[in-house]
Amino acid sequence: MTENQSCPSKLPRSFTWIVVLVASPIAIIPWRILATHEPAWWPWMHGIILLGLLAAALISKTLKPLSRFSLIIVIIFFMGYGGGWDWGLITYIQLTDAWITWMATGPKALSEIALHLLRLTPGMVVLASLLLSGRKRQNFFLTRGDPWATVERSTLVSTSKPEPWIKIALIFAVVFVAGALLFLIGSSGFPLEGFVANWYLVPVALVIAAINGFNEEFTLRAAPLGELEPTIGKSDSLKATAAYFGLGHYFGVPNGVIGVLLSGFLGWLLGKSMLETKGMYVAWLVHFLTDVPIFLFLIVGGLA
Repeated sequence: MTENQSCPSKLPRSFTWIVVLVASPIAIIPWRILATHEPAWWPWMHGIILLGLLAAALISKTLKPLSRFSLIIVIIFFMGYGGGWDWGLITYIQLTDAWITWMATGPKALSEIALHLLRLTPGMVVLASLLLSGRKRQNFFLTRGDPWATVERSTLVSTSKPEPWIKIALIFAVVFVAGALLFLIGSSGFPLEGFVANWYLVPVALVIAAINGFNEEFTLRAAPLGELEPTIGKSDSLKATAAYFGLGHYFGVPNGVIGVLLSGFLGWLLGKSMLETKGMYVAWLVHFLTDVPIFLFLIVGGLA
């Protein structure tokens, strides 16, 4: 009886990890390291597998609770995230003559904001699909939540006394910002000339950091977590979404294995904050603050 009862819980967990790994950019890592470019067929192969997994979730009674999660991942993948923004609908739009011309001739401030608004569209499609399926904002953490909720003790985060999330989050934000600055300066130096020449782009960098923080927190964390946590539990849902987020940053800033580990831990921490505060505010705030130095260097410093 015990063995039979354990099967339904094991199958959703295994299914979740298969979806995450197939959808993540993990397959492009060896291609970009060992070859000049990845083959054109690989994202289509992964996309077909994901569609098959979505069909399985819709058909199987055991996997039915994961059908919305599977749909979210399919949307994200085909719109561009699965290919590291080098494949999918977003990339297709960026390769059109109209987009290329507009980006080349338009003001830098508007073109940078337009690019990140374009990358926000997968999140808007995910949001629409959830609302149309009858889900409420509270189901996928699209609320402020309670920033003063107490942090629950865990192996990775433990405090000597009960502490509110907003306090712990700001402490980690300072650490993440310092780490990002050290990485940026160590890898590219301090672009003083760029900062002097492009100082007027500082507000643009702040707006983009805010947009990117919301985009990634909602699309890659809040929406998937809202579907996974009721089905596979808090711990497994946090691990799966953290892995998905971390692998997606192999070619990000910071990059490589260090980028995956740091982004993975950040994803786990911010996912934990969502589950315990019942909202996105704390996660968005930390993500925004961490992104500020990155986009200041990329846009104002001219490293993009």
